[in-house]
Amino acid sequence: EKKKPKAPGPGKIKKQIRDTKRLLTVEGLPPTVVLENERKLEMLQHKLVDTQHSKLSDKYKMVRFFEKRKLFRKLKSAHNVHGEESSQVQEIRDQINYTVYYPLGEKYISLLPKEAYTNDKVIAKQQEIMSSIAEKVSSKELEDASQAEWSKDRSISRSKIKALQAPDLSVAERKVHSKPDPVPKDADDFFIIDRG
Repeated sequence: EKKKPKAPGPGKIKKQIRDTKRLLTVEGLPPTVVLENERKLEMLQHKLVDTQHSKLSDKYKMVRFFEKRKLFRKLKSAHNVHGEESSQVQEIRDQINYTVYYPLGEKYISLLPKEAYTNDKVIAKQQEIMSSIAEKVSSKELEDASQAEWSKDRSISRSKIKALQAPDLSVAERKVHSKPDPVPKDADDFFIIDRG
């Protein structure tokens, strides 16, 4: 079992960018080398941005997951109480879309913080991001994530998953195969009694 080599971190990528920039400042390089290193520099800069985005995305992944879970529960209860077309249901749908489509390259601003935000800049930024996401969803640029059913695989319902687990067995056969046969007390292998 060989370990996968880790991707270089942001520090190594920054060092490669500095080295490539230094190389490009050298005079008298052939045009092919200059072109090759310019391409390398551009690729490294994109790679650096990607690693920073994935680092932030990984950092806030659990927070976003739990918030989405709580919001789906709220949506279900609000839907039962207020109906499909209420303003509260729409607000919760917008919040679910916020957790799903929040920009990955930015620090996540929680919708359900332990203490309410007091900084006006944070509140304004959160509202700006939420309104831009809501506009994109309403214009069909982004898919409405709040319409999805809350499960691991949203394309398959739970009843279909249960049916797929043992499709060739009838209900009675599933019951027989799912429970182990009870072992009688006198059939214990440890105490062998010779009665003969």
